[in-house]
Amino acid sequence: MLLEKKRLTPEELDAQTALELPEREMMALVTIIITNLLNNLSIDVDVKNNNVAVQVCAVVTALSSLVNTPLDCSIQQK
Repeated sequence: MLLEKKRLTPEELDAQTALELPEREMMALVTIIITNLLNNLSIDVDVKNNNVAVQVCAVVTALSSLVNTPLDCSIQQK
């Protein structure tokens, strides 16, 4: 037995409820917190991609050893 999906009319489509998404800039998934451990100053960076967050923290860790300044990088879910 083959089931076929019913096609919606334009009126039925218009009657459907849809959520309006915020602007892409507002859709950050994670926040990266970079902290200078010597003076406890930090900066928060919102990113939309977990892979980007991991790459940024890898760069911060590498910089920490190059500039001889203890930097910490943590990733937090929004």
